[in-house]
Amino acid sequence: MNTRTIIASLAIVAGAAAPAGAGGFAISEQTITAAGTGGAGAARDDEAGAAWTNPAALADGGGWRLGAGLVLARPSIGASGENAAGAWTADSENPWATPPHLDVAWGRGRLAAGVAAGVPFGGGVVWPGDWEGRFEIVRSRLEVFRVAPFVAWSLGRVRIGGGPHLDRGRLRVARQMDFIDMEGDVAIDLAGTGVGLHLAAWAAASPAVALGVTYKSRTRLPLAGGADFTVPDAFSEKTPDQEAQATITLPDRIVLGSRWTRGRYAALADLELTLWGTYRELAIDFVQDQTPDVHQATRWHTTLAARAGGEARLSRRVIARAGAAYDPSPAPDDTLGPSSPDAARTSFTAGASVAASSAFTVDAFAEYLRLGARSTTGMEGMAASFSGQAVFVGVGVRWTQR
Repeated sequence: MNTRTIIASLAIVAGAAAPAGAGGFAISEQTITAAGTGGAGAARDDEAGAAWTNPAALADGGGWRLGAGLVLARPSIGASGENAAGAWTADSENPWATPPHLDVAWGRGRLAAGVAAGVPFGGGVVWPGDWEGRFEIVRSRLEVFRVAPFVAWSLGRVRIGGGPHLDRGRLRVARQMDFIDMEGDVAIDLAGTGVGLHLAAWAAASPAVALGVTYKSRTRLPLAGGADFTVPDAFSEKTPDQEAQATITLPDRIVLGSRWTRGRYAALADLELTLWGTYRELAIDFVQDQTPDVHQATRWHTTLAARAGGEARLSRRVIARAGAAYDPSPAPDDTLGPSSPDAARTSFTAGASVAASSAFTVDAFAEYLRLGARSTTGMEGMAASFSGQAVFVGVGVRWTQR
């Protein structure tokens, strides 16, 4: 097997995993309360989850606030196409994912400080080991865990805040390799750390209207790890087990949000701009010179997502929520593939909060998300059509000490 054939066999060895939650590989379900209103929360100022959605809002002298939650998510993706043998179909075998989040904040007078931790990017796809596209991808998984401390200050009706964030990312990919009369496989496991920053502002435009804006910067993640090959003996010299490196730059995200309150009711809406142009290519550099490096074009573009919802206080202890969101895909048709079968997402959510005591509140939400149907148009990858759906459920608890 010559070098050109090896390159063809490796060409799509890695692709960023397509998540369930938001366009690209972003995850919008970061707090249980905001998830219940379609993900809108940039103008919310009444709970610990604002440490993630808008930390500036917490500079209200509100004392200690703690919140923790766990989201269970399971996407299901279907693929179909035709080959020389006729039509084929396949369904993904994704397991349940469980991204957690933790928010801690303290405020006194004009000052607030705290930290938010969660999984803002990630997801994956698992295809059957014998499916039609196994030579392009079998398993792909991306996980990014973020810790974001902050300090905030009140200027009166306007509050500002910000701080650094630390991201730890891990990318795992596995696929079969076609050696004409036999098959092999490769598994890649890379991890790395990057640093960025986040800024936020919150304003009380009137007694009934609050506005919020947040900026979370891009993070460059240099990833390093290993590549394990299982290949026929005749080709083992070209593809030995070895170290590998890659770089992923997570996108900048800008959110503008509003909250309108009247009596027992509130309405929230967010617009989120994600600068996916940071993800133009995924390149993997193998340490051994005899193994050709991988360059997979992605050419993702900027997207604008809309999220909105409302909540109603049904009693002194119970709040009900509902919402919807639309998040377009950043992936063009000509780079779409089974390693990241991304599509526009339309989601519908419902949630509730129950005050167990004056200090403790239990939150829950559920979400149904539909991924639009798409077909590949690129000449290099397999011809296929993809569609899917995902379900989410989440539960959390909040504690407040004023």
